[in-house]
Amino acid sequence: MDSRSSHKKSSVGSALGVPSEWDMAPEFSTSSSPDGLTVRYVQVSDSSSGLEPEAAHVLAIISHGAGKTVAGMGKGLIIGVDLPQLSQPPVLEVWRSAAPVLCDQVQDIRLAFTDEVVFGCLEVPELTGSVLEDVARRAYERIIEYCARSGYAYLLRMWNYFPSINQEQQGLERYQRFCIGRHQAFSTYHKKLASILPAASAVGTQGGPFQVLFLAGKQPGIPLENPRQISAYEYPPLYGPKSPSFARATLHRTSTSCQLFVAGTASIVGHATQHQGDPTKQTLETLSNIDSVLNRVCNACQKSWRLKSPEGLLKVFVRNQQDLPAVREVLERHEHGQGSILYVLGEMCRKELLVEIEGMWNLAFLPYE
Repeated sequence: MDSRSSHKKSSVGSALGVPSEWDMAPEFSTSSSPDGLTVRYVQVSDSSSGLEPEAAHVLAIISHGAGKTVAGMGKGLIIGVDLPQLSQPPVLEVWRSAAPVLCDQVQDIRLAFTDEVVFGCLEVPELTGSVLEDVARRAYERIIEYCARSGYAYLLRMWNYFPSINQEQQGLERYQRFCIGRHQAFSTYHKKLASILPAASAVGTQGGPFQVLFLAGKQPGIPLENPRQISAYEYPPLYGPKSPSFARATLHRTSTSCQLFVAGTASIVGHATQHQGDPTKQTLETLSNIDSVLNRVCNACQKSWRLKSPEGLLKVFVRNQQDLPAVREVLERHEHGQGSILYVLGEMCRKELLVEIEGMWNLAFLPYE
């Protein structure tokens, strides 16, 4: 690496406030090599013919809605999440790697991996009398232990799905119980949570087991926060005994690609819910929060790199199906609505939240001439 390239990496890292993590990432190629990791939505009707040529490179195929799982295809994971699709026609969420994929199973954790990343899924049935914080703690301990042993030591993105997220269990909402268990697991293995927490989502399903999906890598990601919001892990006790343990976004670089994973994002400013009862205004506020994270990345990078227009892929969770037209209308008028969007029916972590949006962007950086 020449001194000029080294300076560019340090400038970006310093602007993001985490130079050590950025400097640990491998040198990013600006050639026309394919992205290392991509996500796209494929119509169910086209999945067999459309995915067959790339089956050896598929990390995971995720279907949404009960009874809509698909037959095995290639070596990737097949995962069903009980969140009914509101988009038409039905689609599958397909995670693909430029590198060939291998699969394994460690205890109950199903895995698909390359030399750089692993996609995992752990499903745990909730037995009668079990408490969600115990289920969550044990699940997270197993995932963290696997990552530490396997060499994929850095969690980049996590998804948590479980039913009745807002219902009370032994005096606390189930989401609050989940947050206790997740915090206990992370704090057991890490003293400084802010530096290792991945972007994450937690959504209430129609039914099914407690599910944790995760993406981890051999190189660390850069956790990012939103200037418009208090970091979730610093929320006041008003929201539960333990604050939610996740980052607002994670920036991850490999030798051939750079991805930005934006966590489940809602109509929250500071730590307070905004626009209760109004799905239109909540969607607009949510998009403002996403823009805030994207702008932070762009502003940090522009000192040394020129950022191409990123194409985003969004997943939109809607609490009430009757709110879908209002939510969709906002997105169709917004620049983010020009990308790929999947709408599903799901419950947010707070009863008053009507919509939540998560996203992934593949970013291409070119040095100034």
